[in-house]
Amino acid sequence: MLTIVNEMERCGREKKRGILATIIRVEGSAYQKEGAKCFFAEDGKLIGLVSGGCVESDVIEHGKEVLQTERPKKIYYDFRDEGDQVWGLGVGCNGAVEILLELYDPAGHPEKSELMKEAFTTSKAKIIATVTACNDESKIGEKWVVPIEKDVISIDHFNYFPTLQQRKSKLVTLKNNKEVFFDYIDPVPTLFVFGAGPDAVPLVKTVKNLGWRVKVADHRPGFVNETNFPLADELICYQRDEHPSVSLNENTYAVVMSHHFIQDQIVLETLLKSNVPYIGVLGPITRTTQLLQPLFNHYSTDELKLERVYSPVGIDIGAKNPEEIALSITAELINVHRGGNSVHLKQTKGNGHIASHAAEEREGSSLV
Repeated sequence: MLTIVNEMERCGREKKRGILATIIRVEGSAYQKEGAKCFFAEDGKLIGLVSGGCVESDVIEHGKEVLQTERPKKIYYDFRDEGDQVWGLGVGCNGAVEILLELYDPAGHPEKSELMKEAFTTSKAKIIATVTACNDESKIGEKWVVPIEKDVISIDHFNYFPTLQQRKSKLVTLKNNKEVFFDYIDPVPTLFVFGAGPDAVPLVKTVKNLGWRVKVADHRPGFVNETNFPLADELICYQRDEHPSVSLNENTYAVVMSHHFIQDQIVLETLLKSNVPYIGVLGPITRTTQLLQPLFNHYSTDELKLERVYSPVGIDIGAKNPEEIALSITAELINVHRGGNSVHLKQTKGNGHIASHAAEEREGSSLV
């Protein structure tokens, strides 16, 4: 998503226009779901996908018409049965998609363009509502932000019930043939990498390829610098033996990998006192248990919410070198963020839930 934002911002600086394409309806089976987007500037290249790559060139051709008319346009692709053969693509999706094309013109229509860009830069979940069909064609393309906290949204006396739990975009038909696309926008996740050693370099690169924000923190100024991490969104150098002063929330993920025992211990305490949903710790489970030992003496496992700790960090793919380990960690980040069902290293090599190790440590210390 951030790659689309970067291109939109370039358009703003250079006063260029572009086209935002969004899937608003899916029938049957398709490669992408409602809400999938791509963007192309009038002088640039396509960024993002609304299919497996089979319709994007045609979408660009339709987008040229939108650039000329400055009016939104809907296009419909049906790949079911004979429809697929008509297009001559043989994609075998067995489905159909409807795509809305909208003009992005930061110079001519700054307010609407800023709202379109907001869909990619939000820090909190929200819904952006867009009129996609209406008897009054001048209303097509109107959009507004809908607070996700609302239980009921009333539009033209029609009640729509969005919920954060659904986490889905949906096209809704109102009265008088009006259609509104409620686009659920997930906030862009942020990864904090605590430790700026050489093994952190491929991790930062791999996660940045996902479109996530990545911030690197370390107490060693010779490590945490732009030369080593040119792709990082932020570099943070904090004082040794002190807690890093960083902003953490429920959309923040963290990997602890400084290879410095005391610093990792300090960082772990900071993270466990926050509401981050994922704390990956590089190294074997025995080391992680030792890192956590001081906290076991002051907090219960319920208070610490140790289920957030992933140690050893990563998905069990047999990774060996730094690049493979980075891929393993990145896969785990996706799995936790999206609610997947992969097998974690903490399950296969961490001997189950880390809380059991906490209990063993407590029991062992009581017998001494």
